[in-house]
Amino acid sequence: MRGLQAALIIYGAISILLGLVLIVAPNQAAGMFGFGEIADYTKYFMALCGISFIAPGVWLIVAGRDPLRHITWVKFAILWSLLAVVAGLYSIVQGVVNFNQAGTGIILDAVFAVAFLALYPYRAVRSS
Repeated sequence: MRGLQAALIIYGAISILLGLVLIVAPNQAAGMFGFGEIADYTKYFMALCGISFIAPGVWLIVAGRDPLRHITWVKFAILWSLLAVVAGLYSIVQGVVNFNQAGTGIILDAVFAVAFLALYPYRAVRSS
């Protein structure tokens, strides 16, 4: 159970940090992803995206303290990480971004998806 707790807390912390960067330093975030100069109006959308990372990140950390009690958030973490991988790969296939821009996120989310699936408390959930 400790592995799942750690994975949830780390994933939540990364989400919060990314969300804060998107809100506080949108130009630097765009540069970090290799997007270069961004239009001023996109900073609003980046801020909205940032809060979309912060809110679940907080609850993932809460879930990490007691995953069985917050099993729905564990399921959320699995779905979110899997969908992030699919969305990233789809964006590459569509030519919206290249692997240099999205690869780190895809790999990170894939690692966490595998960890969440491997560490999911199947027996404990089934017995409760």
